[in-house]
Amino acid sequence: MSLRSSLAFLSLCLTALPLGATDVVWPTTMDRDSTRLPQDYLQPTVSGKTESGSFGMVREDGKRFHEGIDIRPAKTNADGEALDLVLAAMDGQVAYLNPNVNGPYGRYVVLHHGGAEIPVYTLYAHLAKLEPSLRIAQPVRRGTVIGLMGRTSAGASPITKDRSHLHFEVGLMLSTGFNLWYAAQAENRQSANHHGLYNGQNLIGMDPSPILAQPKVDLLAAVRSQPTALTVGLRTSKTPDFVARYPALVRGDAARAAGWYVEFSWQGMPLRWTALDAKSPQLPAGRWRLLEVDQRRRTLLIQRKMLGADGRTPGELLTQNLEILLSTAR
Repeated sequence: MSLRSSLAFLSLCLTALPLGATDVVWPTTMDRDSTRLPQDYLQPTVSGKTESGSFGMVREDGKRFHEGIDIRPAKTNADGEALDLVLAAMDGQVAYLNPNVNGPYGRYVVLHHGGAEIPVYTLYAHLAKLEPSLRIAQPVRRGTVIGLMGRTSAGASPITKDRSHLHFEVGLMLSTGFNLWYAAQAENRQSANHHGLYNGQNLIGMDPSPILAQPKVDLLAAVRSQPTALTVGLRTSKTPDFVARYPALVRGDAARAAGWYVEFSWQGMPLRWTALDAKSPQLPAGRWRLLEVDQRRRTLLIQRKMLGADGRTPGELLTQNLEILLSTAR
């Protein structure tokens, strides 16, 4: 499906909105009314391909995932540096501030939108600077300035000034047990977790383009509209904190659950959790088990490493996300 048709389809899914839908504004000072096509606002990679600035398996000929969208600057100064201000896309509060260039996101801000239909996070990365008045837990109204667009990053490839942009994400948090999971991984012993729960591995994103295309969006409907790509059975002794944080995604009695039947999107977002009783055939003998795969999305699942190269076994990312999700259920 093309980028344009994907946006049209997802916009259609979000058209019928309840009165309580969340108000959304464009997250930069770009004149959004003057942009009609993705190439009008997306900042591509050095490849020059417009789709490389969009969400999905759009980098390195489909080999690398991009978890948000990259919005180009509308204005630059005489030296070519971006002048666009970065704005809060929705009402919420400040969840995290990183004023340091100590990771691929560079300087970034995370906002929590607890009043939305489902409490999502938005992330604003590569900022030249953060708005100095911002404080953790501070309420922010949509349209509030939170920083200046830039090109900060400690990634392997520097972002040149002609590619300055805002990297913008909308997503959910996997687990409040992330810090313990991270510390337990042998490969992380020489790599400090500078960002705690707001490490990118703990925030799973969805395509923000159809959300930004609407002045009002039912964010719960946006999450639910993503197709199920694979399912997993979990056995738990405690309820994962994801279930308590996102009860609108839960079916059945969590208090009596011996485990869970979990539906995942192709990129790894848990979409629905159905409680399983102790006699359910979907309850695994061990911690978890891959159950079903949508074969229409098999190639995409392999590319995203939700499945192994054989297309039948769990992939590296699925295994990681499940271990993070189960970090509070032991």
